[in-house]
Amino acid sequence: MALDALAEFILRPILEIAFQVAGYLTGYIVVPLLTLGRVFVEPDKKGTRAFSKGNRLVRRPDGKFVMEAELGALCGIVFWAVVVAGLFIYHSNT
Repeated sequence: MALDALAEFILRPILEIAFQVAGYLTGYIVVPLLTLGRVFVEPDKKGTRAFSKGNRLVRRPDGKFVMEAELGALCGIVFWAVVVAGLFIYHSNT
């Protein structure tokens, strides 16, 4: 019982951070590819917020859009969910 609580206390934050970082890196690469360079994910700099509350996408003067890092991470996670679902469907039909 105590081992379960300790494992959740230590492993859960580590897994959440790894999941978030993997999603962010995937989104950082995939979002510009899928939008043909019209949308970019902001560099994840701690302590700096270029986005106002509730505004997750900002248009730059050159016409391109910059996406908030957290939304980019969500896009990366959704991308992997679609890939896994596609592989599952593909292998279930063969």
